[in-house]
Amino acid sequence: MKMSKISTVMSSALLALAVSGNVFSAENAEGVKEHFALTQEKTKEAQAAAAAGKKDECLVAIKAAKQHYKEITGNAASKGLQDAIKVLKVGQEECEKGDTTKAAATLTEVVTALDAIKASVKD
Repeated sequence: MKMSKISTVMSSALLALAVSGNVFSAENAEGVKEHFALTQEKTKEAQAAAAAGKKDECLVAIKAAKQHYKEITGNAASKGLQDAIKVLKVGQEECEKGDTTKAAATLTEVVTALDAIKASVKD
């Protein structure tokens, strides 16, 4: 193999390793807790941004919250959490339309739901 091909293969292997590390990070209890906490934190950031009329910041935070939600696996991905994420998507649509006041109210519902889910989970 030429040096450039070896370099490409090595780069691809390292990238695959890095990606697989992130994909499987929530398969243990600590990973699930971490991603749930980050989903909750980013949702609160989105709600605060919407309440302040900051559409772009709201959308960035929602996108991050949804990414962390995707890492939550197993029993932790409960119906209640799935329902909260559906409402999060509604808040995203409202924010995309520029209705940050309505989005803030919708995202407050999501924050409340996530807080309730966290309170119901025993450590």
